[in-house]
Amino acid sequence: MDGMLSPGIGKEAGLNPDIRRIIAVEAHRRRAGRCPVLVHSLDTGESFVIEPLPDGFRDATTGLTVRESTTGIALDGAAAVDLRLNGDIAFEGQDHASGERFTGHAGGGASVTFHDSRRVHFFQYAISYRPDGAIAQPG
Repeated sequence: MDGMLSPGIGKEAGLNPDIRRIIAVEAHRRRAGRCPVLVHSLDTGESFVIEPLPDGFRDATTGLTVRESTTGIALDGAAAVDLRLNGDIAFEGQDHASGERFTGHAGGGASVTFHDSRRVHFFQYAISYRPDGAIAQPG
């Protein structure tokens, strides 16, 4: 796989996988203007319930409430995360707890791609607005 990025599965990355998923959901929420209710990790095959709130969302797996802040993401009970949207689809930032920097792409469609700071590993998430997990977007 010389010259190719490797998927995140089975790889060690500095960022906590729950925080990585939360960042992906928030980047998507900001781009799309609406909050998904289910996120599928394409690396692990796991699905995660998201509970939309008027000013953010609650990640049901961790119990963390996520709100937008002036510099990025405020997480109730956890360290803040810097998040900046760049151009039409790109985002970047830094997790304060791990010090890990990240980049990614979230255009408001049905997926988010997340890269570690070295762009060695990537993580992909499918986004659903339907509790049954269907990827079809609301009309």
